[in-house]
Amino acid sequence: MARLTAESQSHVPEPQAGAVRSRGRLTRRLAAFAGVLLLCALPARAAGADQPHDVGPHTGPPLYVSDYGNNRVVTLPVDAGAQTTLPLDGLVRPTGLAWDRAGRLYVSDTGNNRVVRSAPDGSGQSTVPTEGLSRPLGLAVDAAGDLYIADSFNDRVVKVPADGGGQTTVPTTGLLHPWGLALEPDGDLYVSDFVNDRVVKVPADGSGQSTVPTSGLSQPTGLALNTAGDLYVSDSGNNRVVRIAAGTGEQTTVPTTGLSSPLGLALDQHGALYVADAFNNRVVRVRLTDGAQSTVDSTDLNTPTGLAFPPRSARPKR
Repeated sequence: MARLTAESQSHVPEPQAGAVRSRGRLTRRLAAFAGVLLLCALPARAAGADQPHDVGPHTGPPLYVSDYGNNRVVTLPVDAGAQTTLPLDGLVRPTGLAWDRAGRLYVSDTGNNRVVRSAPDGSGQSTVPTEGLSRPLGLAVDAAGDLYIADSFNDRVVKVPADGGGQTTVPTTGLLHPWGLALEPDGDLYVSDFVNDRVVKVPADGSGQSTVPTSGLSQPTGLALNTAGDLYVSDSGNNRVVRIAAGTGEQTTVPTTGLSSPLGLALDQHGALYVADAFNNRVVRVRLTDGAQSTVDSTDLNTPTGLAFPPRSARPKR
């Protein structure tokens, strides 16, 4: 994704100190806005063209994909079956996806500044009660059913309690265009801070935000955690995915080929990593045991953005 910088602006007379701060914030905001707008400007391309064939058998539930450019959410079978489109009404530029344990799917309806929730049996949808969202992106749901939303253009993360107690703002510092979210089982929250080229961790105990030690990130987007606590980060500006090892914090690059602005991430029950390869209009699967990469069968994707598998405890039939 292109980044706008202060150097790219026309020369103007030196402003006062207050104006400098305002302009600096505007420049960062424009960089964030450019990242989202570029998603809209992509040419359609046949998904899977000139890509390697699948590598080995895969079984399990279908992968849910927010098909940003087509204003829909689709399912991609990872073993056999056909691609389907979910019966969701009125989506405009959907991005983040998340499931709760009851089998309800949450979708960031980014263009409409809302989050929608589908019924477990797929029989209908509702709008999550929120206040003042502006371009919501990443989503996460904790064990209690509380929903976390990356409220990107408000530079915050909000929490919507499952008990209907009312929206609150998660205590963070200095976020600029937060994108991806991931929750550890203990409730610690990871947030990809897109414009600041970092990932932050917000402990559930309220002990204070910290920056995850990383090297060379550029416009991080999607996040995913495996059962061992390793954190995967879509390093979209560098067209790669990196892994931050639990315990040691060692950073490595996941072996991939030909990514162009990777966004959402998901891990299946076998530990394979799925990457929304947005500007290539495809989803790729990386077998982490040996690095083999394949393209998931799909039809006419246009900027796939969010990925999610339904939880094992609730896999609705659609």
